[in-house]
Amino acid sequence: MFSITLKDVAARAEVSVSTASRALAGSSLITPETSKKVIQAARELGYRPNVQARALRNAKSNAIGLVVPSLDNPFFAHIAAAIETAANAQGIATIISSSAEDPQRLIASLETLEQRQMDGIIAVPLHGCETTLHRIAKERPLILVDRELDNLPAVVSDPLPGIAAAVAQLREKGHRHIGYLSGPQETSTGRARQEAFIQQTSNLKVSVYQGGFEYQNGYEGMLNLLTKGVTAIIAGDSMMTSGALAACHEAGVKVGEQLALVGFDDNVFLRIQPTPVSVIDQDVQTLGSQAALRLIKAINTKTTPIGLRHPTRYLARSSTDFPPTTPTSQATQPGQAN
Repeated sequence: MFSITLKDVAARAEVSVSTASRALAGSSLITPETSKKVIQAARELGYRPNVQARALRNAKSNAIGLVVPSLDNPFFAHIAAAIETAANAQGIATIISSSAEDPQRLIASLETLEQRQMDGIIAVPLHGCETTLHRIAKERPLILVDRELDNLPAVVSDPLPGIAAAVAQLREKGHRHIGYLSGPQETSTGRARQEAFIQQTSNLKVSVYQGGFEYQNGYEGMLNLLTKGVTAIIAGDSMMTSGALAACHEAGVKVGEQLALVGFDDNVFLRIQPTPVSVIDQDVQTLGSQAALRLIKAINTKTTPIGLRHPTRYLARSSTDFPPTTPTSQATQPGQAN
């Protein structure tokens, strides 16, 4: 006769294995209703816990999980490195996975990290994953990074200070028509950055290109905005900044002479351009290290992680030193602007 396992109890109670385990252990993180359902299922099946297995499960793994959209994106690669470095200094290993901006892949990665008994999890969230994220947050410490979602604790940047300073400099230089390469509005970062830009340019003419946080969106968006008569452009993230620079090069537009450009994130390649690029800097090192340290503190104190909203800063360089001119370009690409 086969012995009854915890997996059988979880299936009968219609909960995850980790939830069933915590309910039977009397965890305060599990609601009374769920605990009652799990205990009832265990009784009905005649389940008897394996004491040695329970001891292994209750032991700390000294590892945390991290899920980011992509490691090809320099921002997420840098934030992952900052998280790993901070965790390693505390004697904690980091298991890293990527979601490719796909909710189902994110859910699968989160569930895999659960099964590997991570002490806590850091994730860049996506819409469609709210239920899974909330369930995990009830079972172990979880903190979001870069994006906010559904009131879960998060370490994010505040785009307003950096964007306000960038627009102020452009206005002082005489720019009256500014373009913006906007990120996806289904993400909290995309919305917050566009809202900050619109707020700070209320008395200026603006053209906004709606795209995504990808190189191609920055490339196509730049070519599109060059046809609108803008004299300055702010890019909404690091990948779009790269695409925008490539488009300017191919279109023969000299950044800093014919067009003022403000990038996002202080990547080293922006500092060594022929005309160094002004940037809105999120301080990726702080975002990553704080996400790790706040998660580890919650693990050690058995509390809920505390989020952080870290201000951006504006680093002015040569790309915004020049007075406005109107660039011209024969190149065109499909896109949207308003």
